[in-house]
Amino acid sequence: MLADILGVAMGISIALTIFAELVGRMVLLIPEAIRNIREKEKIAQKRRRREAYRRFGFKVDGVLVLPQTPEVEAFLNGEEPEGDSSK
Repeated sequence: MLADILGVAMGISIALTIFAELVGRMVLLIPEAIRNIREKEKIAQKRRRREAYRRFGFKVDGVLVLPQTPEVEAFLNGEEPEGDSSK
């Protein structure tokens, strides 16, 4: 009878350890992965914005501005503009 109790206790402790490890990994590692993805997207957005200023920007009173056109919006969103004549 003692062997049965110890066997059940060992099974429960192993199951709880596995569960705690999985939950711990999700709680600790997934937010870090999300932060990395967001940081990479911020860098990509900065590159797209810089490229948009280079391709579409023009100066108004000495200030470089972007026009609000579908082509510029598509480019900033990472989509390929439909009427892209620069290629």
